[in-house]
Amino acid sequence: MDEKKNEGQTNQEKKEENSYEFLKETIKAKPWNRKKLAKQVGKLLASGAVFGLAAAVVFSVAAPAMTGKILEKKDASKVTFPQEEDQEEEEKKEGEADAQNEELPESQGGGDASAPVAQDMTPEEYKKLYGDIFATADEAEKAMVTVIGNKNDEDWFQTPYEEQISGILVAESGQNYFVLTEYRIVENVDRIQVVFYDGTVTDARFQKADQNTGLAVLKIDKSGLDSSLKEKIAVAPLGESYNLKLGEPVLAIGSPMGYSDSVGYGIVTSTSDTVSRVDAQYGLLTTDITGSSQGSGVILNLEGEIVGIIAQSFGGEENGNLIIGLPISQIKDLIQTLSDENKEMVYLGITGEDITAEISEKKGIPVGIFVEKVEVDSPAMQVGIQNGDVIIELNGEKVETVKGYQQQLKSCKSGETVKVKAMRQGTEGYVEVSFNVTLKTR
Repeated sequence: MDEKKNEGQTNQEKKEENSYEFLKETIKAKPWNRKKLAKQVGKLLASGAVFGLAAAVVFSVAAPAMTGKILEKKDASKVTFPQEEDQEEEEKKEGEADAQNEELPESQGGGDASAPVAQDMTPEEYKKLYGDIFATADEAEKAMVTVIGNKNDEDWFQTPYEEQISGILVAESGQNYFVLTEYRIVENVDRIQVVFYDGTVTDARFQKADQNTGLAVLKIDKSGLDSSLKEKIAVAPLGESYNLKLGEPVLAIGSPMGYSDSVGYGIVTSTSDTVSRVDAQYGLLTTDITGSSQGSGVILNLEGEIVGIIAQSFGGEENGNLIIGLPISQIKDLIQTLSDENKEMVYLGITGEDITAEISEKKGIPVGIFVEKVEVDSPAMQVGIQNGDVIIELNGEKVETVKGYQQQLKSCKSGETVKVKAMRQGTEGYVEVSFNVTLKTR
């Protein structure tokens, strides 16, 4: 009985086991379809390329804006100036334009056919002409300011006009405006105030000054100014002065007559005069505009661009009170240096004159920079450079003009020791002498 029962159970277990045999099947991997696989891989790579290209395009569009915002925040205090082509490039372009004009037939503007014909003008026409001329100063006027130096026991409203001189907004950063003016008005004062062209008054801080030119830069905090004023004022439209010609009409604005809001009109009478200062040489822009020996301000061309900074201290007795300026193209680097507190004014300490090949042949003096004066306690004096020496090399670079020497000195740093080669006259003629000069900051 038990055997039958056991046999029945065994048969039943076999049936159940057979009923689950499909679970024990061996699953074999499906053979690869290489063509289909290659197609899928190709699609995947193509999709990746499209995605990468799209990402690159998006990044190229978004990156400049993002980078700009980051740099704008980082460089909020940085002052930059547009670069200007040098004099040789300007003269080359001018020469090419003149040559092309000469080749044109008269019907296209060549020859004398385009020369203006003198005509009688009515009073109304004269009025309109001068109105148009003075209207060119409107944009520059937005950059003009009056600078006043105050002492603690003085009320600036009662300060005589001789102690108020013009200044001009020459640059701005994210945080400040920078005003170019004359150092004499802010020397030994307790407070500096600036009056904008609309009458708004604000305080300013002294930034830096240059002894050679008598120019100084002041700093104005933008946060203390109303937004409406910021919309009205403008940084000065600085032009270029290399191509100024004799007889070219110009305007003098600011305080050329010694008092605010005076304006003069005339022509350029000279651009060839130069004046030597310590480690530098400057050209002079002379006009026939009669002003004051205490005059200040700027000189404009008829496009309303600033081509000169009035500098009456450079005028001699022979010039009377004619308006004289420093050409703007020659002092842009100086303005940038004065506006940037991180830029150094490197100092060696000689005043010199160019010895050209022509002068060298006539006078028997080597070509180079003839040292007229050595500043007391200057780096130059400390190493033994003397009056009469002719500097021919600075920091491994040959120099033949004061301008070249000036540019080479700008590439050096304060505290740096540079080698200066010069020719010194002896009993048997000129001999070469060398000096190791440690430069300072002036």
